[in-house]
Amino acid sequence: MNVLWEPHKGPQTYALSISDCYEILYGGARGGGKTDAGIVWMLKETANPLFRGLVIRRTADDLSDWLDRARRIYTNAKFTGKPTKIEFPSGAVIRTGHLRDEQAYTKYQGHEYQRMLIEELTQIPDEESYLKLLSSCRSTIGVEPQVFCTANPGGKGHSWVKGRFVEGHQPRKAFRDKLSDRYRIFIPATIDDNPTLIDADPEYVRFLDSLPEPLRSAWRKGDWDVFAGQYFVEFHPDVHTLTDAEARGRGYGSSHNKRFIGVDWGYANPFCALWCEVTHDNKVFFYRELYGTEKHPAEWGKEIMDLSKGEDIDMTLADPSMWARNPMSWNNPATQMHTDKSIANVIEQYAPNTVPANNSRVNGWRNMAQLMHFTKEKQPNFYIIKGTCPNLIRTIPQMVRDEKNPEDIDTTLEDHSVDACRYALTHTQVPNKPVQKVPKLQRDINKLMELPNENEWRYNFGD
Repeated sequence: MNVLWEPHKGPQTYALSISDCYEILYGGARGGGKTDAGIVWMLKETANPLFRGLVIRRTADDLSDWLDRARRIYTNAKFTGKPTKIEFPSGAVIRTGHLRDEQAYTKYQGHEYQRMLIEELTQIPDEESYLKLLSSCRSTIGVEPQVFCTANPGGKGHSWVKGRFVEGHQPRKAFRDKLSDRYRIFIPATIDDNPTLIDADPEYVRFLDSLPEPLRSAWRKGDWDVFAGQYFVEFHPDVHTLTDAEARGRGYGSSHNKRFIGVDWGYANPFCALWCEVTHDNKVFFYRELYGTEKHPAEWGKEIMDLSKGEDIDMTLADPSMWARNPMSWNNPATQMHTDKSIANVIEQYAPNTVPANNSRVNGWRNMAQLMHFTKEKQPNFYIIKGTCPNLIRTIPQMVRDEKNPEDIDTTLEDHSVDACRYALTHTQVPNKPVQKVPKLQRDINKLMELPNENEWRYNFGD
């Protein structure tokens, strides 16, 4: 077979040598040669006439770009149809597809593909959708099934991809999944591992080096702790999480502090309650979390009451939708109880001073970001006591901007902890000033004056 390509030493060579891992994640930074590595990886079994492979990209346009590159490498293959089918002289076939919508995942179920290449894995929004695809990666022809994924930090699927392949695992070292008993591995690569691109386009390296943070860390270094589109770029666990002793050194634990609880309702989706303590100078310390699913409001209320014993809770600030009288929203349909009480009516019997929180989302997120903000000279005003709020710490970095409204958070993500946090922090917001009538000319001038300083821009470059 005439293959007009040779792997670079380092990540590409290593990735193509792996035979004992079911799942491979390759990439991290921009320019690491992940597309070429995936294209050549698919060739490994094409001498077998029974071989069937599948290439998946998020959109048809992305797939078109991949096919253009594949044609340069698969020189003796025939490309036909829409979606494109790639046929090799042996009879082996590679099919292509994209994931335009939720139903697209079902198209591949029931088929058998011994090799599956998934490009830009972080564009798949949730792990469940990924697992649906994996159900088709199997073999009855004596070829060990394998999945090769490429990805950069960022996108809706950033969190689950990071958790599945990167977090808690050593790069380039295979580890076994306890449930499936199969191995997977993460192979990081940067533009430094791709001398072909460096030689052909040295300006691209300078471009990556010139990017503002956090984009430079994500695209140049492949840092999975920051990424383009991340909402709370101010949050750093090493800065915003403190031991109990460290927190007490900054005002936590004083009898003069105010205490609040933020509550976000969920039944099938997670319920979350967060406790925080606020100092006189507006430092906020989150010190307790209640998180789970499928419990009656009274059960959650009793747990809040039990956990709050001995504490002077000034106010419980809850999701305003909890005051809606809709029993179907909180009862298990199997044990449906008819009642005219709202969720809030039930919980407020147990939770101290329960009131509807301010549900201004954008203002709430801005408030959280401002409290998190810190410099070399200024400490943040937002802290989490270590070991107390695992889901809040886990989900804050996962929040990305809504594509249609970049000032808001994408509501399709697991946002229950950050919602409870936002509710709890309602009291820290500066009250809005009374609206004054302003002449139109003055309003126009004011708008121009409100344009953000260049240091305040949030960068959100797409792939």
